[in-house]
Amino acid sequence: MEFRRRDETQPLNCPDCGSTSEIVRLGTLELDLCDACGGLWFDRNELERLPREVSPEDLSGEIQALVARLAARRSARKVYPLCPVCRASMNVAQYQKVSGVVVHRCMTCGVWLDGANAAKFFFLFEAGRMAELEDRASHVNTEELEARVAKLEKQQSLPPTLLGACEAGTIGPAPSNLHILFDLIGFLGSLFGD
Repeated sequence: MEFRRRDETQPLNCPDCGSTSEIVRLGTLELDLCDACGGLWFDRNELERLPREVSPEDLSGEIQALVARLAARRSARKVYPLCPVCRASMNVAQYQKVSGVVVHRCMTCGVWLDGANAAKFFFLFEAGRMAELEDRASHVNTEELEARVAKLEKQQSLPPTLLGACEAGTIGPAPSNLHILFDLIGFLGSLFGD
């Protein structure tokens, strides 16, 4: 998929209710906030950048004002809203896989949170829990990978030492093992795409 540039000086239409959003500044980031339903759009990589570039202490007043605007908002009406930039259907995922914050992700343009989930996200951010969530998510990713490898080994009747041999570099991508490697590569890509 190709990344589509947007005119960042122009606000977007909310992917859920269609209202024109307003551009709000949070630290170095400019986010699109729908005042009608509280939806919040993060352009590509902005959601990931926020906890790394800005500390909750730096933005305490700004976050409290933003959360106050979002707290009374509702969850999305649409299950799979369209991306406000490229109009593709967005995927539903959980931020960091363990946060309880539901995000709608366009694979090329950015992430949208409905008002209720944006408020949850900023409560976690202000409480300083981003590093904890990232750590918990990395453990979940490792456990998912181990479970997936075990399932693949069982399906293919492969010896349990296959993963160890792959890590040690003692086996290569023999034609009979290529489909396993492609499945693992696809699974790893899905882990790092969220």
